[in-house]
Amino acid sequence: MQWIVLLVLLSFTVPSLAQEPMRLGVPQLKPFTYLENNTFKGSAIQPIEQALNASGIKYTFIYIENYSLLLKAVRKGSIDGFFIGTKNIERDRYAEFSKPILVDYYSWFTLNDAPYEAGSRELKLQGKIGAVAKTNSYRLSIRRGFQVYGQPSTLLAEQFINGTLDAVFATEGPFTYQLDALNFPKERYNIQQESERPFAMYISKKYLNQFPDTLKKINQHIVTR
Repeated sequence: MQWIVLLVLLSFTVPSLAQEPMRLGVPQLKPFTYLENNTFKGSAIQPIEQALNASGIKYTFIYIENYSLLLKAVRKGSIDGFFIGTKNIERDRYAEFSKPILVDYYSWFTLNDAPYEAGSRELKLQGKIGAVAKTNSYRLSIRRGFQVYGQPSTLLAEQFINGTLDAVFATEGPFTYQLDALNFPKERYNIQQESERPFAMYISKKYLNQFPDTLKKINQHIVTR
């Protein structure tokens, strides 16, 4: 009987598993996230930090340039998640999507004198479109049957301005940012919004299996912008 009482007491004194700090990958996606002078910057950094701090979850940010590498890092277990990104089936296999941090659009960009209308059948059959490589918008335009040239966002903006491409399909905020950085006048091109897209944090299923309340805690403190 004494042993039974002792075991019961011990069951209440065993310490719970301390939550490990989250290792979060951060891509180069100006103006949302980027690394500059060894400092993470961008409009998505502050709301992510605020939600994590309010949740009482320790974290560290790791720079990983593009989404293809981010997903590989999640699969290998070298990071516990990443931000910010849009949903897709492949990412959903390995990670859970949080409440949106912000909402943007997948949009078509065309010059005023472009030979084809944005998203048109003629553009699909005869045109040359650009998209930011390793992104959801790039993969989506390929699946739709467009002739797609994937490039880093800075080079893509230069090619668009030079008329090398008939159109660009990209997330509106980041691509507009690149055009503005090159001082390209807004009156020289058109934007046609196609679909609204939430951008959020992905947290790996492996991490959530260890610490299942993590996503719930974070979502409670995310304010979508």
